[in-house]
Amino acid sequence: MATSKQTKAIMIYKQNYGSGITPTEAMRQAGYAESSLKNPKVLTESMDWKTAMDHFLPDHELLEKHVSLMSAKTIQKADFPIWMPQEKIKEIIEEAGCQPRNYETHPITGQIFVWYWAPDTAAQSKALELAYKLKRKMQDVNVNVMPPTALVEFLGGEQPTQSQDPVS
Repeated sequence: MATSKQTKAIMIYKQNYGSGITPTEAMRQAGYAESSLKNPKVLTESMDWKTAMDHFLPDHELLEKHVSLMSAKTIQKADFPIWMPQEKIKEIIEEAGCQPRNYETHPITGQIFVWYWAPDTAAQSKALELAYKLKRKMQDVNVNVMPPTALVEFLGGEQPTQSQDPVS
């Protein structure tokens, strides 16, 4: 059974979902003590929290959004010289994996402006990363580790000291 503070925090989070509220902020607004705010798992690992999340963020809606992010597109614009035929412009854009949307010619210069749909690589990359994490096929990598001495010697460098950046 949820405590009154848990219930209040869950309701605050639910009512403000989408506005960037965090569970910690919902806990703060619900009257949790500062010491509890340092450990939001008190709320987020409770059964009532999980039930509430399943209710207003059902898996099928998350999956639907995830699938749309995997194929997300963004509108882009490119300028082409006046001498280039529209067929060639279309061919160039399609070779890049994009879809022409609209062609417009500047009334004075004759320059051709083309708006086209392009893959939203940032959204797709994030969705792909999340998919791998969810399937436990990818874990966070610590890039601040020292490379093995044998690798550094093979590459012809010196073993960096603790204060040096091993990548540079």
